[in-house]
Amino acid sequence: MSVEVQRRTKTKSGKAVLALCFFSIVAEGYDMVAYGTSLPSMLADPSLGLTAVTAGLIGSYVLVGMLVGSVGMGLIADFVGRRKLVIASTVWFSAWMVVCALAPNITVFGFARFLVGVGVGALIPTAAALAVEFAPKGRGNTYSAIMWVGYPTGGLLAALLGLVVLGPFGPKGMFLIGALPLITIVPLALRFLPESPAFLNVRGRHEEALAIAERYGLESTLDEADAPSNADSKSTTRRGPLALFTKERRLSTVFIGLLSGCGLFLTYGLNTWLPQLMRASGYELGSALTFLLVLNAGAIIVPLFASRIADRIGPRLVVAAAFGAASVAICLLSIKGATPFLLLLTFVAGAGTIGAQTLVYGFAATHFPTSCRAAGTAWTASVGRIGGIIGPSLTGLLMAGGAPTSTAFFALGAIAVVGAAIAATVPRVRS
Repeated sequence: MSVEVQRRTKTKSGKAVLALCFFSIVAEGYDMVAYGTSLPSMLADPSLGLTAVTAGLIGSYVLVGMLVGSVGMGLIADFVGRRKLVIASTVWFSAWMVVCALAPNITVFGFARFLVGVGVGALIPTAAALAVEFAPKGRGNTYSAIMWVGYPTGGLLAALLGLVVLGPFGPKGMFLIGALPLITIVPLALRFLPESPAFLNVRGRHEEALAIAERYGLESTLDEADAPSNADSKSTTRRGPLALFTKERRLSTVFIGLLSGCGLFLTYGLNTWLPQLMRASGYELGSALTFLLVLNAGAIIVPLFASRIADRIGPRLVVAAAFGAASVAICLLSIKGATPFLLLLTFVAGAGTIGAQTLVYGFAATHFPTSCRAAGTAWTASVGRIGGIIGPSLTGLLMAGGAPTSTAFFALGAIAVVGAAIAATVPRVRS
């Protein structure tokens, strides 16, 4: 059977798939940023016995879990199916958010945060691959960016809710809200989320793949690059992780992983510690949370426009420019200035770090063919998690060591410079 499925009358839109993936990532973003939002209150509670070093380590535990989840679950998505994994991982991390809320001590809380990370790590590469597959032709970067702004949307929601929830309900209230996907997203996904036609075709379930492709008006169930080639019969076995490290692709695979490492170092370093950094600079808790809100607002608004540019000229220069702008903004945050000016810098920092990372995921999702797309996004997320693990821990060590806040800002700015350099030099892969 040919792998091509001609365009037929479309009865459903891929926007429904995009929406479900988007709200799954909103939940992920909320869960991640809820900790940073709650951290000043947790540090101020003497009954918890939480120090800056321990807080940084707990912030990294969730990233270790995400590394485990993205490696283990993300890679098997190309073999067990993306729909099931999106649903199962959402159930998993939501359930463990309840444990975070009810944890009797910091040890149990840290363990629960690790297991939240496992579920979130499984969700990321799977949802990314699924959303991009249902994107109209030529809109892959845009669909990916729309989905990934779900993370800062969740972060913004966490900052907003922190302003009203932390006072009466404390951190427990914040973490309980993170369990809501169990009764909202999961039922909708069970009813409306389709399986990947490309996955079904690869597994020999051609009739199911054809039916879904017809229903959503897809041009094909497999990329041309995935079709078996008579010239090289071995190419048919190069699916999943093995396809990432072919001679033509291995260098760009490494570069994209390193780029993600820079992006997630900054994403989790800032989302975990920005409120406390601003508290240390003399701001009240409400004002400090406003900076976190603005950080995530920048990460929502700018990528939606930048992704359209990336669809036209490619993501390399767009991502490099975003990291470059962020490096300047983050370093300038170390200078005492008028609050509106600092908020503007924070907006730029959010756009060029968290926002840039949404473009990195789009870069990966459109760079790798369907045969290894989930594996490629899993690789991107997994290597990125190493940077994400280091970011909160290193910033926490700087804070615990009595370093001035300017040192933390300059360290974060330096990572943004490295990210800009890597983005500009990612090797191109010949078609």
